[in-house]
Amino acid sequence: MVEVIEHFDLARLAAFERILFAFTRPKTVIITTPNVEYNVKFENAEKLRHSDHRFEWTRKEFQTWANGIADQFRYSVRFLGIGEEDAIVGAPTQMGVFSVRA
Repeated sequence: MVEVIEHFDLARLAAFERILFAFTRPKTVIITTPNVEYNVKFENAEKLRHSDHRFEWTRKEFQTWANGIADQFRYSVRFLGIGEEDAIVGAPTQMGVFSVRA
């Protein structure tokens, strides 16, 4: 799921979570999404990166969401940055790699 979740309305995110993690239940799931904290490095920093984005999360928000999903659906998750990492605002893109717990 590369750069997809930010295009969902937040009200529909729970349905996506159930379909992917409860019903489809792949062994590994990779989800990437913009790191909104990095937007200060772009012109028009006060705006979302794309007009179709419904939201963009901070690293903490993404990790809170992903950890909740992992707990709820019996996955483990690890986090990585994608792109050049800034010491203060992190990488432009954040990634969660979910693995089914044994």
